[in-house]
Amino acid sequence: MTSRERVIAAIDHRQPDRVPVDFSAHPQTVRRLREYLGLSDDADLTEVFGVDMGGTGPVIKWQASPVCYADPTREVTADGLFIDLWGVGFRRAQTPTGEYIDIAHHPLAGPCTLADIESHTYMDPDDWDYSRVRAVAEAQADKAVMAHSRGTFEISWFIRGMDGLMLDLALEPARAQALMDRVQERLLERLRRVLEAGGDAIVLAEYNDDVGSQNGLLMSPEMWRQYFRPRVAEVFDLVRRYRCRVRYHCCGSLRAIIPDLIELGLEILNPVQPLAQGMDPVELKREFGRDLTFHGGIDMQDLLPHATVQGVRDHTARLLEVMNQDGGWIACASHSLQPDTPPENIVAMYEVLLGQSLT
Repeated sequence: MTSRERVIAAIDHRQPDRVPVDFSAHPQTVRRLREYLGLSDDADLTEVFGVDMGGTGPVIKWQASPVCYADPTREVTADGLFIDLWGVGFRRAQTPTGEYIDIAHHPLAGPCTLADIESHTYMDPDDWDYSRVRAVAEAQADKAVMAHSRGTFEISWFIRGMDGLMLDLALEPARAQALMDRVQERLLERLRRVLEAGGDAIVLAEYNDDVGSQNGLLMSPEMWRQYFRPRVAEVFDLVRRYRCRVRYHCCGSLRAIIPDLIELGLEILNPVQPLAQGMDPVELKREFGRDLTFHGGIDMQDLLPHATVQGVRDHTARLLEVMNQDGGWIACASHSLQPDTPPENIVAMYEVLLGQSLT
């Protein structure tokens, strides 16, 4: 099987020749892996680890700095604040395990009127060049190529502040919806242009919206169903119109709304964080395995950073035996691999998944 065929088989709940795998890691983790494996500084770890996924997307026409959180930076202030395309500000943050970029400025925090929402500057789909989307996808024709869209909830609270958006949803829903409508409109148009440009070279499209925490949803399931389910449905419908498979990314626990997502046509759930409440992958496979393919699920909060190599091997083997039955699993860590993860544990995980030695 090619990687593309392997991933499609898994999504269709057919047994692939081996479990499809994916890989994502912090840049410092990538450097440490290359050193551990004795590879050159530009070695492609996706080839080393047999990664079956690829990606494509538009290129920003102009940016003030390559430093960014998710969307490109349009301005860098004199005091080092990185302002993205939505007007949200971020700062660099050095931690004991590596450098990150943290949110530091919500442009519509505090008192806010509908006029403020109307006049705010949002991401413009015209800021992007879509001319190479298909060529990039076709260059990875053997892979399962994915398009990507950020999420309306996450960007809305980045703009308004978490407290501001949640209070609006509870007390001033018209204001919350005015903001979310403007965000959603732009996200949908950007995604539509990506899917139009990529055509059948794109296999799946992801909608990325973190509404979960370690212990449950960030809001009641009823609030999610009232304000966010219709917006998620709109994105899923767009993806299906272009005959792509639907992937939803949400960190943390979203167990309470998994049946809703299935009803809306979800096919692939990512990243499946096992230590979040109700998100044990084996239990999810048992309950929802007929409907969903799970993408992720190997714990990177405790197992991968702290277990022994043998512990990682044993856990991965047990998970593989259950999760890969009749397809339905794209294997990788439960989020991007962080610098506190020993490279030998990462290699051990992929050796079990691929059934071969990498050292």
